[in-house]
This record gives sequence, C-alpha cells and structure tokens, in this order.
Amino acid sequence: MSAAPTRVPTRWRLAATFGVAALILASCGTANVTTVQTVNGTPARSISVPLTNVGCTLNDFCLAVGTSSASVGPTSVLEFVTPSGHWFPLAPPATVSPLVTSTACTNTECLVGGSQPGHDLLWRFSAIGHTIAVATPPPGGIGIDALTCDELNCALVDTGAVGATPRLSLSADGGLTWTDPVAMRWASGEAVTSLACVAVFDCVVSALTPHHLVSLYATRDGGTTWTQRVTPTTWTTLTSISCANLRCVALANSSSSSKLVRSTNLGKSWTSASLKQESNALACTTLTSCVVVGQLANATPWLATLHGGTASNASLRYVPTPLLSVACGTKRCAAIGVTTLLSVPAPR
Repeated sequence: MSAAPTRVPTRWRLAATFGVAALILASCGTANVTTVQTVNGTPARSISVPLTNVGCTLNDFCLAVGTSSASVGPTSVLEFVTPSGHWFPLAPPATVSPLVTSTACTNTECLVGGSQPGHDLLWRFSAIGHTIAVATPPPGGIGIDALTCDELNCALVDTGAVGATPRLSLSADGGLTWTDPVAMRWASGEAVTSLACVAVFDCVVSALTPHHLVSLYATRDGGTTWTQRVTPTTWTTLTSISCANLRCVALANSSSSSKLVRSTNLGKSWTSASLKQESNALACTTLTSCVVVGQLANATPWLATLHGGTASNASLRYVPTPLLSVACGTKRCAAIGVTTLLSVPAPR
C-alpha cells in the first residue's frame, strides 16, 4: 500500500527511486523555475456546492466531489474526467446531509469517504461503468476522516461512535470488505489530516493536536501497536502523505512557508525543500515527479509540476480562485478550486 487531498487526498504507488536531494527547491541550491504549459480551467456544473476533494484511478479517470450543508438546492456535486481530458457530471447517490472529507482510488475505482448523520459515508465510483453507488463502511463509525488506496489495498481512518476515538480499518479487496476497526488511542481528541500505507499492515497517520501541533504515528502491524514519530515543532500541518517501500513524501506547512518533505524510514526522520508559494495539496506519480497546488501571496491560483531539480509553473486561465486539491493517475492529474476543474498531463 501507499494520497487529495487529499488527499486531499495522493498516490502511494510511488517509484522506489528517491533522489529528491536534487528535487525542486533544495535548501542548498536554487532550482530552475520555468513556465512550460497553459492550463485552462473548466467551470464546475454547480456554483452553489463548493468542490472539496479529487481522486484519480490508475487508468486515468479522475473524480471531483463537493458537498454542502445548505438547506436549499443540491447538497452534493460530482464530476469525472476521462483520460482524454473531458469532464462529465455524475448523479450522486441519494444520501441525507452528506459531508465528503476524502477520496482514494485503486486501478479502476475510487472510494469517497465522509459522514452522514450518525454514520460513516462511503461511496464507490467505477471508472469502467461511469457509475457511483453507496458502499459498505466498517461498522460503528460516525465519519471517515482519511482514505488511502493503491492498486487494490485500501485503508481508512474513521471516528468511532463509542468514545469518539479514531479507528483504523484495512481492506485487501479495494474497499469491498474491511477488517474490524482498531482504535487509535493516541489520536483521541486529535484531528486526523493524512493517512498512507506501504503494505497491508504498514501505515503512517498524521493528525493535528488541540494545541495545533503535528502528531505523527506509524504502525507495522495493522494498528495493534503505534510508534510516535518526531516532527519539527514549526510544522502546523502535515498532509498529502504518499509512501512506497518505507519512503514517503508529504506537504508540511508552517506559519511562514510550505515545504515538500521526504522520509526514507516511514516517517522516523524528514528532510525538507522549501516551496516558494503557499501550497494546499501535493500529488506525485514518482518520488521525484509531483504536482503541487495553492496560491500566490495575492490569492492568485498557482499550480506547478516538480521534476528532478526543476519546478515548472503552469500558466492558468479561467481559474478564478486558489486551488485546493490535486490527484494523479498514471498519465493524468486533476486539480480543483471551489468552482473550477482542471486536467493536466501527469509529470513523468
């Protein structure tokens, strides 16, 4: 196993190569920065329901999702993009007061997680049939906080109805069935922000404490035991985690900057490379090829592809607001603003 956006979720089928020392904006040097492509935004079908999450299958279908608690009008909106880059609307399942928080995708399907009154919400999107339907989450949950998938294996963290404690559940069949939830006692009272796994039982989870500090723990046995990982006290969030072969890449934010951070030991230690713009989400196709989205200092939307030692800023058209989330398949990535959809070639 191995992210919208986080995901938001991000992909976790990253290549074993981890030469990020030369990547992007290394602290000991200056990366080349170029503008190499123009990306046109597509208006979302609904302007009353903000988009919040996006995920991409490995066969390059991407699903954008948004939900709203407004008492009038639609409460959810879904659109998907084909490998050719064309967006299409998708009718959401009939669900009372849905709130979507996360997405994660396998080879041909995406899971959409969140909450509905008193229960977990879990939908399944099929890239083959272009359909979405209600799926069965683990029992006893009141809201899914994070999802992650690789080609077939998936994992989720939800909140248990008893004691409101975060729980980890695993799936070896793309989310059709789940293991019994295992309580994550260390995360009681914390807000889970990201989840990544490198094998069925090896996972790392980041959370935010009530004192706005990053809390990071890893398990090598499917959640039976957890080990705390030390993170810099300057980090205010750690999101968009993707991992492969114990190597991880993520997005860390502090009060003054955003950083691409990397680990070669499932989060025991991290090195960082500064990003010059405020970043909201990260998605990678290999450990050295990523897409990052966010905004400039004046709230102008920003998207860049990161490959080797070069950061390539995209020229954005018809994108009126900052970009919130990004995901990548094998050859295509998708990003969203609150009312805008973007489709771009995946960095190779």
